[in-house]
Amino acid sequence: MKKTVIDVIFTLKSKCCSKEDKIREELNVSPAEFKGLMSIEPGMIVPCKILAQKMGLSVSRGSRVIEKLMKSGFLEEVKTSGDRRVMNVTLARKGINTQKKILKILQDCEHKILKNFSKPELESLIASLIKVNEVLS
Repeated sequence: MKKTVIDVIFTLKSKCCSKEDKIREELNVSPAEFKGLMSIEPGMIVPCKILAQKMGLSVSRGSRVIEKLMKSGFLEEVKTSGDRRVMNVTLARKGINTQKKILKILQDCEHKILKNFSKPELESLIASLIKVNEVLS
């Protein structure tokens, strides 16, 4: 039976999700916590409301995820002289180190893909994936 475009997309999605699941399992973090870790750059100070938006969560759900990330040592609160009702967070040392590990795993995966494509093939692949993404938006 011939594979359809959607079959290939679902297979690819499954492989990517499996890779993410493996990383999350190793780190013992939920999907939301993983997204939170990857939504903030080292040194960046972010209000919790903004971080919740970056994670695609409501403020209340985002607050619970952020609290868990803080309790786990991935994030830390940053006191600012502004509005004390607004809590700001940044990546803690553990969060920075964990994010580096995640990025290394993702870079290794990207390298595995890149080494199997010529430059024109890669440009075509990226253009095609962008177009599929746009069509499905």
